[in-house]
Amino acid sequence: MPPSIHPVDLIATLRQKHLTPAIVFLTSRRACDEAMEAFDHAKTILPPARQEAIATALARVTEQYPSVAEHPLIPTVQRIGVAAHHAGHLPSWKIAVEELMRQGCLDAVFATTTLAAGVDFPARTVVITQSSIRKSRDFTDLTIGEVQQIAGRAGRRGKDHVGFAVITPSPYIDLGVLTKGLTGHPEAIDSQFTITYPMVLNLLKAHPHEQIQAILAKSFAQFQLNQRAEVLERKLDVVHEQMSPFGPRICTDWITQWHTFDQARRQKSHRHQTQRHEPPDVTARFHFLTPGRVIGLSRSRGIVLRQYRSKGQKSPMVTVLRPDGAVTECPAAIVSEVFDRHFDCEEAPTYPWCTAASFDELSYQLNELPTRLPVLPILVPKEAETIPDSIVQTLGDFPCPTCPSRPACQKDYVVASRLRQEQHRQMKSIQALRTSLWHRFQERVEALQRFGYLTPAAQLTADGDWARLIRIDHSLLITELIRAEAFTGAEPAVLTGVMASIAHDDDRPGAFPRISPGLSSLLGQVRKLAETLSPYEDPPLLRADVAALAERWIGDPNLTWIGLCRTTTMAEGDIYRLLARTLEFLSQLHTLKATHPGLADTASQAIALIRRGVLEELP
Repeated sequence: MPPSIHPVDLIATLRQKHLTPAIVFLTSRRACDEAMEAFDHAKTILPPARQEAIATALARVTEQYPSVAEHPLIPTVQRIGVAAHHAGHLPSWKIAVEELMRQGCLDAVFATTTLAAGVDFPARTVVITQSSIRKSRDFTDLTIGEVQQIAGRAGRRGKDHVGFAVITPSPYIDLGVLTKGLTGHPEAIDSQFTITYPMVLNLLKAHPHEQIQAILAKSFAQFQLNQRAEVLERKLDVVHEQMSPFGPRICTDWITQWHTFDQARRQKSHRHQTQRHEPPDVTARFHFLTPGRVIGLSRSRGIVLRQYRSKGQKSPMVTVLRPDGAVTECPAAIVSEVFDRHFDCEEAPTYPWCTAASFDELSYQLNELPTRLPVLPILVPKEAETIPDSIVQTLGDFPCPTCPSRPACQKDYVVASRLRQEQHRQMKSIQALRTSLWHRFQERVEALQRFGYLTPAAQLTADGDWARLIRIDHSLLITELIRAEAFTGAEPAVLTGVMASIAHDDDRPGAFPRISPGLSSLLGQVRKLAETLSPYEDPPLLRADVAALAERWIGDPNLTWIGLCRTTTMAEGDIYRLLARTLEFLSQLHTLKATHPGLADTASQAIALIRRGVLEELP
């Protein structure tokens, strides 16, 4: 949405207060475009000398990027001295705006928050019109790091002694979020390292299997996991101290002895009921859903207040405190993530299952959580541990009937058992953190062995040797399509359409050209294969309409860039990124000249047809 102050009045005030050049951060692309439209009838125009300077600077940029000359915002930029900069524009136009700003030709740029990070784009003033940002169609509060990135654009080195961050009045701004962002410490850097199938193949190509674990141990991701494990180890030491009064008695491990009897009694009492069949991952996750644990749900987060099993089906359930203060009952199966964050929760026997003071504290902590939290890696056991029926039948209803320590054990069992469970949880968490990278690597190795890319000795097969060259997203799907000869005889336009549908990861709706029957048929085969591979790799969106757009660009060499943009409601910056990413996928197929010359040749033809018009400006 545009700022509460009209854009024309805002820029006039900034000029009057000598606070230009300025970057005005808005919530969306549409808000930036609407702000520019507000200047169509503005009476204030730049002096002729400044207009000439802008025209000269644009002419220099146009020599390198000819597509800039056709941009519809050029008249407004030259006349008013303001511009828009967001992901919906072509890279060439964004480069032109950045160059104009560096040369001091513009008074203001309307931009989204994506401009704040990673671009050398300073200004005398930044104007903050929002405290939230749209992510995946939902609005979320700006993080401390994002607020500081925005404010960090204020002040030009060598030109300004002071930079200014101005917050415009608006009913949609939460000053608490901005105050915390401007005064707090930025969130910790969290490693985004992931183990992919091409990485596994290339590591095993260069190193023996037994050396990989030591290589992964040197990664920044493992360093962070080790730090989190050390925190849990200190907590484990505290639990060990609390366990000391419940040390060995007559039995070396009386807690385990009593737990076995308790488990057997439960198993015996329910032997006539329908046996539960829970997925192993739900069973493993349920062990960690204790009161105070922060969890991820669909589009939200929460804190567990209690865990229990439903009376009828004995399904694992949790009571969750939501960010809006609501307390809801949820099946444990819908918990999407278990975070490595746990708060003290003083339990109570009645709703809301914790004390009032604890409830208020948890509600505050939940709303103060940072946007990104480390996820607790949970190792799924191969088999569930159950007591054989033959042993269950031989156990009595009460443990240790003649033991003199029985009264003390019976009195201490509840507290000792709870501490033992916490001890096991901490130990499992530590083990998962210490070994999660290696565990994920091993999972990828087993999958590649199952599909025939690796031998049982973890050495590359002939297929694995060429599959390692496909170093892009959804690599397993692409290599399996190649092995299935799905692309045999495919025209360059059809191959490009399939690659575009695999590469595209945005689900925004829009109007697109119609898909051809040949491409539609091949996409159907791709969808079926992607479904079978879903246990090993998340399937892509495989949008047919997006595939049709790429097919249209390749299939009609006479189609101009403007003509292509008119066939769809997709922003030209998004079209550019789609084709550029498709070009990257095709270039990966082009590397298979030695093993798949026909496919490589088709990919080469498609690359040549893509790189025309605006796409010729690619480096």
